[in-house]
Amino acid sequence: MKDYRSLETRYVVTPAERQNAEIAPTVTELWNQQSPYNRSALNTGIVHFGPGRFFRAHLARIIHEHLAQNDPRWGICGVSLKSQSTIATLQPQDFLYTMTERYSSDEHYESVKVIGSLSQIVNGITEREAVLELMTSPDVHLVTLTITQAGYCLDSRFHLDISHESIVHDLSHPTHPTTAIGFIVEALRRRRDRDLIPFTTLSCDNLPRNGEILQRAVLSYAQQVDPDLAAYIANHATFPNTVVDRIVPQHQTCDDKQTYRLLQVHDRDPIVTEPFWQFVVEDKFTSDRPCWEETGVTMTDDITPFLYLKSRFLNAMHSFIACLAVRAGIEYVHQALRLPEFHLFLRLLMDDITTATPVADQMCEQYIDQVLIRLSNEAMPDAIERIAAETSRKLGKYILPILQDAHCQKASLNRLILPIAAWMLAVRESAIESGKSFDPKDKPAIIAAIQSGASLSQIVGLEPCECAEMLDQECDRALGEIRTHGLSATLRHYSQEHFQHDLISAA
Repeated sequence: MKDYRSLETRYVVTPAERQNAEIAPTVTELWNQQSPYNRSALNTGIVHFGPGRFFRAHLARIIHEHLAQNDPRWGICGVSLKSQSTIATLQPQDFLYTMTERYSSDEHYESVKVIGSLSQIVNGITEREAVLELMTSPDVHLVTLTITQAGYCLDSRFHLDISHESIVHDLSHPTHPTTAIGFIVEALRRRRDRDLIPFTTLSCDNLPRNGEILQRAVLSYAQQVDPDLAAYIANHATFPNTVVDRIVPQHQTCDDKQTYRLLQVHDRDPIVTEPFWQFVVEDKFTSDRPCWEETGVTMTDDITPFLYLKSRFLNAMHSFIACLAVRAGIEYVHQALRLPEFHLFLRLLMDDITTATPVADQMCEQYIDQVLIRLSNEAMPDAIERIAAETSRKLGKYILPILQDAHCQKASLNRLILPIAAWMLAVRESAIESGKSFDPKDKPAIIAAIQSGASLSQIVGLEPCECAEMLDQECDRALGEIRTHGLSATLRHYSQEHFQHDLISAA
C-alpha cells in the first residue's frame, strides 16, 4: 500500500511543468513535451479487456510507472467488447489522458500527470481476428481483465453459466468469440497449436479469489469446446488471484475544470481519483512479468491475509459506518468521521475486528491507518445513501463472518452489533433519529421482516445455534439502548474501555 506522504513528494507539479503546460493546448502536445518514455518504441506485452475508468486509474497507471523505468516491453492494447465510447473519446488524443489525485482533510494534496501506457483500444467484435492474433503473439505475456462480474457470465454460485446467451453463442462459434472467456480460450488454443507458452491471465476485478473464479470459468468453457484443450490449460496456464483497490468516481463536469486549472490543457476524458491504490498479486506466472515490486505492487505467495484486510477493514467498515450514519442522518462518510464520538467508536470497532481476524496485528494496524485516512478524504465524498443500499446482503457477505469469528473466540460483540442495531431501528421505524423519513434501498422481503420484528439472525439467514442466540440478545440490547438514550450517547458509552453490559440500562 502507498502512503500519501510518499506520493506527495513524487507527483507535485513543478513550476517548470506549469510553464511548459501553458504552451500545450492538448494532452498529446503536453505528452510530446514532457514524455517520460517513447511510446512509439513500446511493444505490446499486455492485452487488456475492459479499458474503463478503474483500469485507467489503476493498472494502466501502474504500468505507466514501470514503463518510465526504461522497460518498453509492457505496452497495453485495450480491447472493448461492449461500449465503444471510450475508443471514440480517447482516439483523437492518441489514447493519452490525464489522471489527477486529490486528497483533502487535515492536509490538502493534489497532483496530475499524463498517462501513456495505453497504446490503443480496439473494438474486439469488429476486429476480432486482429485481437486473437495479437493474443497469440510471442511478445504478449499477460492478458488482464476489468470487465465487472457481469463480464464473466457467472451464475449465482460464481460458476460459468453455460446457458448464458453470449456463452451459448461462443460455444457454437468458438473461433469467433464475443466474450472475454471465449477470447481467452481461443487464444490459448492457438498458442498451444503454435507451440507457444500460454500467457498468464490476470483478473483485476473486485471479486473474492478472482483468479480462481476466472480459471474455473475458463476450464468449464474449454471443457465444452475440447476436453484435451481444457486439460492443457489446466496443466500449463496460470490465473493468479489479485486484490485491487482504488476509489475512482464517475466522470464529473468539474473534472475537466480541474485538469485545465492544473495543466492548462483540455482532456476529453480525465480521471480524478484518490492518492491511495493497492495491487496485490499472487506470484505465479507462466513466463515473464513486469518488475512490479519497483512500482509498489505487492507480490505474494498467499493472497489470503490481503483478502481479509480489504473485506473486513474496508468493505465491512463501509457498511458499519453507513448503518450508523443512516440512523444519525449523515450524508457522507467523511462527515461521520469528523464527529468525535463516531471517530472514537469506529477506531475501537476496528480493534474488535482485528481481534476476530486471523491476520497479524501489525498488518491490521497499518491497513487501519490507511483506511481512516482514505475515508476522511473530503475531495472524494462517498454518499451514505450509496453505501447503505442492499445493507442486508452486505451484512451476510462482509459482517456475519466477523461476528461468527468473534463469537468463536469469545470476544466482545458489543461494538460489532451496535451499528447493525442502528440500521435495523431506522428500517423498523422508517425514520432516522430526527424523525425524518427513511427509505431503505433493500429487498422488500427484508424490509417487511425487520418491520414485523424479525431478529438479526433471521435477517442474515443464520440457523438457530448458540451464536445466533448470542447475536440476537446483543442486538436487542443495543436496540433498546439507542431508543432510550439516542445514538450519540450510546456511542460514547460503547467507547468506554471497560464497558459494562448494564451501564446504560441501570442509569
